[in-house]
Amino acid sequence: MWRTLIVSSGEKITVRDSWLHICSPQQEVRVPIVDLYSVVIDNPETMLSMQALTQLSNSGVMVLLCDSKHLPSAQMLPVSSYYQPLSVLQKQMNLQDELKDQLWQRIVVAKIQNQSKALRLAGVRPEKPQKLEELALRVLPGDSNNREAQAARLYFPAMFGAGFTRTGEDVTNAALNYGYAIIRSAVAKTLAGYGYSGILGLHHVGAGNPFNLADDLMEPLRPLVDLWVDDHCEDLYETLTRTNRRDLVNLVNHTIRIDGRKMRVRYAVDWYVKSLTTAINTQDAGMLRLPELIRNDPAFEDEQDG
Repeated sequence: MWRTLIVSSGEKITVRDSWLHICSPQQEVRVPIVDLYSVVIDNPETMLSMQALTQLSNSGVMVLLCDSKHLPSAQMLPVSSYYQPLSVLQKQMNLQDELKDQLWQRIVVAKIQNQSKALRLAGVRPEKPQKLEELALRVLPGDSNNREAQAARLYFPAMFGAGFTRTGEDVTNAALNYGYAIIRSAVAKTLAGYGYSGILGLHHVGAGNPFNLADDLMEPLRPLVDLWVDDHCEDLYETLTRTNRRDLVNLVNHTIRIDGRKMRVRYAVDWYVKSLTTAINTQDAGMLRLPELIRNDPAFEDEQDG
C-alpha cells in the first residue's frame, strides 16, 4: 500500500538518494519517495527544499499545502508527466456539447446512486434511498432537469439530520470539506498524469477554477466521504483532530468497485480517468466506467499493491 505522509509540526524536509528526510529537533525520519502517494503539509512553519519538491513532482507524488484551518488550500501537480499533452488538450477543446452532456448525465446518475447506497449502508430507512434511486432514473443529458440538486436536498438531511446544511461551520462540514478536498486532489493528480487540463470541465465552467474537470469527475466519489463522516460521527468533536485528518487522507486507500472489480480508490480513480480517455476517443459516453460505493474492507489485499 502506498503511503501518505502528513507533516503537522515544523519539520525541515529535504531529499537525499531518493529518500525524503523529515528532520525535527527531536528526530529524523526517512521515507523512500517511491513508496509515497501524497504528502500533506499541515504546518506553516515547515521548510520544504526545492530539490524535494522537484523529486516529489517527478515521481508523481501529490503534494497538498494546508491553511490555518488545516484544510488543503493548494496542490502541486506535475506539468510534464504525459507524453502527448497537446493532443489531449485539443480533444478536450473539441469536445461537442452533446458528448459532454451525455458524460455529465452518467456522472450525475452515478453520484445519486452512490448517495442512495451511502444511505443504505448508514442504516437510513429504505424509503429515502429509494427516492434517490427513482431520481437517478430520471436524469436527462446535461442534467437539464436538475436532478442532482433535488437529490442533494433529500440526501443531506437524511444522512446528517433534518437541521443539517452544507453552509454550516460545524465539525461535520469541516470533515466533509477536508475529505472532499482529498478526493478532489487525487482526481486532479490523475487527470494531470493523463495530460488533461483541469480548467476545461464537462459541466463545471468556473472561469477562475483550475480544477473544473476534477470537480466534475469527483462527484460520484463524494458519498465515500459522507459515509466515513457518518460512521465516525462519535469521533468528531469541535474541530478536526490530527487522527481525523489522517483517516480522511487515508480514504484513497479505501475499497470501491469499478467496472465490476473491487479495488482501492486511488487505483479506481486511475481506471475512471483512463475510461474517460476511451470515451472521448471513441465519442461514446457509454465507455465511461464509474465508481460504485461499497462498504470499506480493511482486510482487502489489492493485487496492484504489489
